[in-house]
Amino acid sequence: MLKYSVYRLALFLVLFLVLMLVLDPIWAAVVAALISMVASFFVLAGPREEAARNIETSMQKARARRAEKLDDERTDEEAEDEETG
Repeated sequence: MLKYSVYRLALFLVLFLVLMLVLDPIWAAVVAALISMVASFFVLAGPREEAARNIETSMQKARARRAEKLDDERTDEEAEDEETG
């Protein structure tokens, strides 16, 4: 995710600096932001997909840990129910 963010920021900064030669700073920032959003969709497809895969893997691991924790808690509750009931 960090690599994709750095690439996107670098794309914006390059466009911004080039546009600063032609436009006012505010317009250069606005135009650079718009162009970098569209360009990053096509140019940075690989890093974006890699970041998405990393996020998906992290989420799956978190879900597995949470499910394991819930299973452990349910087991404890069931054991208590058996003792008291």
